[in-house]
Amino acid sequence: MSQTDKESLVALEHLMEEFFTHSTSNGRKHDIETQLNSFSSQRDCWKLCVYFLTHTSSQYVSMYSLSTIESVINRQWVALEWEHRVQLKSALYNYLMEQGPTAPHFLRNKLAKLIVDIARLDWPHFFPEFLTNIIQLLQSNDGQLLGLVMLHITSEEFMSSRPDLSSYRKDELTKLLQQNIPQIFQILCTILQNLGIKPRHAATATPPPSPTQPGAAPVLTRELINASFRPDNKFVTRECLGTIQHLFTWADLAAVPLPLIKNIFYFTNISTYAQDDDDMCVLAMSALNELFYRKCSPPGTQNLFTQLYHHTVQLLRDIVCPNSCRIETLGNDFVDKLSELLALLVEQHLWRLEAEPGFSALDFLSLLYQLTIQLPSLRCYLRCLTVWVAFIKQLKPQNTHKYSEALLGLVSVVLNKMQFTYNLSQLEEMDNEPSDESETEWEVFLNTSVEVIAMVAEYAPVDTFNEVLLKWRAANDVYCLLENAIDDRSCALKIEPSENVRLHCILRDLSSLTQTLARLSSLFTDQDNDYYNSSAPIIDSLVNSLIKSALVAANGSFHLLKSRLNADFVEVHSQILAALKTWMPWIPLNNEIMSQHLKQLLAVTLPLLRGGVQYPGKVTHSAAHLLLSLSNVVFPPSLVILPTVVEYIHIAPAMKYNGTHTREVVNNAVCNILIRPWGELSQADGTHRNALINTFFDGLTRDFRELGPHSSEGKVREVISHTLPLLSHIIEFAKDFPSQSKKLLYMGIKTSIDTALQVFPTYSSIPDVSDHILVLFVNVLSVLQQQLGVECIKHAVEVFLDVAVSQQQSKNLSGLDKLLQILQIVVESPGSAYKGFLPGILQLCMQHVYPLAISQASEHPDVIIALLTLLHSILVHRWQYFYISQVRLGHSPGCSESDLGPDSPQQPAQLLAVLQVFGQALMQPDINTFRTSLAALENLQAKWKLYNKMLFRQQLLHQFLTVLWHTLLDRSHTLLTDDILLAIYNMAAVNFQVFFNTFLTEFLDSVNGLTSTQRDSLKQSFNHETDMPTFIQNFQRFINDLRCYRICNVSIPLGSVIL
Repeated sequence: MSQTDKESLVALEHLMEEFFTHSTSNGRKHDIETQLNSFSSQRDCWKLCVYFLTHTSSQYVSMYSLSTIESVINRQWVALEWEHRVQLKSALYNYLMEQGPTAPHFLRNKLAKLIVDIARLDWPHFFPEFLTNIIQLLQSNDGQLLGLVMLHITSEEFMSSRPDLSSYRKDELTKLLQQNIPQIFQILCTILQNLGIKPRHAATATPPPSPTQPGAAPVLTRELINASFRPDNKFVTRECLGTIQHLFTWADLAAVPLPLIKNIFYFTNISTYAQDDDDMCVLAMSALNELFYRKCSPPGTQNLFTQLYHHTVQLLRDIVCPNSCRIETLGNDFVDKLSELLALLVEQHLWRLEAEPGFSALDFLSLLYQLTIQLPSLRCYLRCLTVWVAFIKQLKPQNTHKYSEALLGLVSVVLNKMQFTYNLSQLEEMDNEPSDESETEWEVFLNTSVEVIAMVAEYAPVDTFNEVLLKWRAANDVYCLLENAIDDRSCALKIEPSENVRLHCILRDLSSLTQTLARLSSLFTDQDNDYYNSSAPIIDSLVNSLIKSALVAANGSFHLLKSRLNADFVEVHSQILAALKTWMPWIPLNNEIMSQHLKQLLAVTLPLLRGGVQYPGKVTHSAAHLLLSLSNVVFPPSLVILPTVVEYIHIAPAMKYNGTHTREVVNNAVCNILIRPWGELSQADGTHRNALINTFFDGLTRDFRELGPHSSEGKVREVISHTLPLLSHIIEFAKDFPSQSKKLLYMGIKTSIDTALQVFPTYSSIPDVSDHILVLFVNVLSVLQQQLGVECIKHAVEVFLDVAVSQQQSKNLSGLDKLLQILQIVVESPGSAYKGFLPGILQLCMQHVYPLAISQASEHPDVIIALLTLLHSILVHRWQYFYISQVRLGHSPGCSESDLGPDSPQQPAQLLAVLQVFGQALMQPDINTFRTSLAALENLQAKWKLYNKMLFRQQLLHQFLTVLWHTLLDRSHTLLTDDILLAIYNMAAVNFQVFFNTFLTEFLDSVNGLTSTQRDSLKQSFNHETDMPTFIQNFQRFINDLRCYRICNVSIPLGSVIL
């Protein structure tokens, strides 16, 4: 090269060094970037880059040169002259062969990728030696690593959904690679076999029999030597396994040779490797997992999955072998991959193997059981439980008897693992600090353990229950004795300090076992079960024991003791109350128990709730839920005759509790007692009931009803934010109550509803106050619409509309979504009583809400979504406002409204404006807005044949199709691709002839960046099949090829590419 080239190289090296020096200012870096970009945009810059690459020692310069060449390949390759393409390709390949073995891996991989990028465009037609070169490298000792890198990158790049490749080219590359896969797999198998593998001594264990040949089994164990791998061999092994993993994601399973599977399994069991070689085992597991992820089992692959199963079983044998210390050295990553493999095997393939004659999963389960009990860390243990969960979910009832022993053995393991008495050292290390965001580490562990026990109990309920109950009784007996161990003077337990740890373990276990029993309760409430009657005495005894323990907890006031065990006592108390709630369904099914226990249950509940903040939040929350359950199963008059219940109803509105949501649960329980059906009442009983209802709601809403126009903003915020959410919760709780109960509820809150309407205009400018009032009315109109009556609802809607119109000048969207929800409820109300609101609602939506919502759609997508939902509701429920119904036109009442029907709307301008809102929403970047609009349109098509209406066909169909096509073309909402394709098909199906002959041509003419030849090619290649699967497939190819044309035309002379 000339002296100028050398000078350019020196200048570039100086620039790159300066750019990456930490003292260089951002301004200077920007100047350097400008110079570099200017050079990269010059024609034939790649020639200098090749010179730079082969003559520099700077890695910065090398990477810059490669990046510049990459841009030329991806953007200008087709436009390069033939000799230049040959020159660049040869230069890159020769440099890779010379420098690849010694170059840093990032430079080597970048070089390899550039050659693959060229092959992606030229192979095999203009680059026939590409794959041959890779195979030759794989078969040579010195070039093996380079060949693997090339093959790995080829697999990744050829199989990726690149937008710059046509559909035909993608299919061609896939087909060509698949043809060569058998040879490639054989070579990779040989590479793995030669990587230090030779026969070991005789095996120490025998694999299980084959499903198809009971006497035969593959010999897998102990074939790895205590080999020391040369450093380069380690790199070759890692790259080979990584390459195989990617090939397994797409290659034909029938082409996978069984020896390759055997060789991969060798590398999952390298117990003699050094610690830093663990990643080879993980890579081997990852490669195997890719096979198990392939749900489909094409013809000819049954033997493959059979061998995979046998090798997996043998791997488990090696891991849990008593003479091996392998299990103690397993890393978390390996266990994660192993459990992933086992779960995939169970979920997706074990059922197929189980269908083979003579097959049994007992060997597998036996080894899995050993793995479960031997794994050294709880994280690994939890991963192992996921495999058991997968197995239990796949278990068929007819096979339960075969695996019952294994499943009950699992229950024993899980119970021991979750008890501090047996597993203190591990469990104490778990984090149990409460967090608002998610469960603690301990909660995840405990909940997982309990769920596994519950899953087993589905198949062996009595045996599982008895095993849990046995351990629970042992802990509970100790707990009940503690009442006599309290020193009243010192307010402490009379136990030796050394006993604290033991008692801590017992209390934690009692809490966990109580939770487990509560979880199992649902299995013992169905009288049709065979074991129901035989279990009655045991359940009766359990309920008695729980009540006794609850009384001990209440009388002992353990949470007040001066003890480090306070948190344990609180947890036990709350779990006992929670367990009583879950066993509550047993009470109404056994009247003897009910009459015996009702007063006792109230005795362990009401004192806690009357105490309020004196008790821990966990305890009062559990007590509130227990009271709610009682109110569900006990006939209300049976509760109201009890003085303690009446007393509590009077004080409940003023009570405060530690923790959140307890007061809401209490209010639900009181409402259950007061407004649930009481049956036939005397006048005195009715009066007494009404008095209790008024007392409760008066106490609950007194502060709110006393608000006036002169109340301070601070007081208004405080009172409304406290009272209205409680009312809203009560109303929502009563949504399934019968009409008479709702009438009683309305009677109790009517004055509060009136007050809310009175104060709303005054305080509507305060966002949180406005929100609370609107949420209240959303619930009121959803639940108590019939009780309110038409006039009250009309008045409420008028108030809200007036306030909404008056506030729109401020462009404040606060509370607007709630208002739209209220209007939606009104629109959906049956009958014609609310029909008169429709013009006003539409005027508000189109003239006031829509301009604001669309202008702030990105900042407040919830408002535009609420508007779309309301408009959709109007079109669904008030379609006759726009189109006269079939019956009114004189058709038979049985005529379907989804038939085409009348095609001349009564309000065409208004309907067009409403539908255009949905069109505008399809142009928004927010995916939820787009999804809501598209789903609404599709629903309207299904219900009213919207796309077939003349107004839509003539004025909107072309626009909507264009928007949806561009959405796919620009990939702006890829998560909704399937929904978009279906909508396009439904719109095209209105008239396929017009779609193919008119719209397709007009759309292509409107797309920039295409030549007329390319447009003709796209149009001609679009097959005119009209069945949905074929249409969608052809349309996807069309969009892909159109996108490919546009990408290519940006970088090369227009029209250089014709597919």
